[in-house]
Amino acid sequence: MKERGIDVPARTGAGGASAGAGGAPLSGITVNIGGTNVPKENVIAFINFGHSNMAGRGVSLPGTRPYFFGPTDPHGWMYHAGLGFQPAVEPKTAGDGGNMINGMVSGGPGTALVKEAAALAPDKYFVSIGFGASSAYCSQFLPGALYYNKVMAGALELKGKVTFAGIMIYLGITERHGTAADIANYPQCINKLVTAIRTDLGEPNLPLLLNDYEMGTTGPLAPVPSDAFFVAIEPKILMVPSVVSNSVIIPTDNPIIPIEDIKADEPDLHHFTLDGHKEYVRRVLATMQMKGWFPWQ
Repeated sequence: MKERGIDVPARTGAGGASAGAGGAPLSGITVNIGGTNVPKENVIAFINFGHSNMAGRGVSLPGTRPYFFGPTDPHGWMYHAGLGFQPAVEPKTAGDGGNMINGMVSGGPGTALVKEAAALAPDKYFVSIGFGASSAYCSQFLPGALYYNKVMAGALELKGKVTFAGIMIYLGITERHGTAADIANYPQCINKLVTAIRTDLGEPNLPLLLNDYEMGTTGPLAPVPSDAFFVAIEPKILMVPSVVSNSVIIPTDNPIIPIEDIKADEPDLHHFTLDGHKEYVRRVLATMQMKGWFPWQ
């Protein structure tokens, strides 16, 4: 029986494989991706969502554009509710209506995430389940709020049919669009949101990879002691690992993740370049390796 390209049950995976990571027996569930039946244990999915940086506003450097907008990786995929699996390419992994910057299509981290992961584990298939929305902040993603169902629709379609790797979130700097309570309660909001995702997926230990403040930001929101918002939100961001289990803050400095600076009508420049997104997801994956959260190599 097929449901959105998923065969249930099946006895073996592609090539008659009978064991998953670490030699564990396969469940018998396979997923049809691009015409290949792949055991669920070999389909590794990330839930990645957040503000406009996740939707993608990166356009440079020119030499990096083919990586994001050109040929796809046969083991790098995206999944959207109702559409199924499609090759990962920007700006489609998590894009919104703002993916055109100064006449150029812009992109985010979803494609780089699955391509870089596939380079580490070329016998697996990696999937981005992405959603980005300009100026969105944490409480808008909570269950019953504006975006939770949009984030979770694809993930819930794949529940029990893929192996979930982690939750990658770009938030923090946009809490300024909420209330004072959104800033003060940021760690608690992230905890409530991640707990809901883990509960709905039946994955109580699913890792959280959360971004630090975009330290390359320029303009009024630059991360300096004179900026009241930065002074208020940065300690809250750094508090998250003490509130949320299996969570880590991914640094955006040492060295600084590069920031786009070409959009003249945007005074608060905090969007990663394409090269910045590529470097950031490398930090995500390296952190997962270090913590033993990336067991698929």
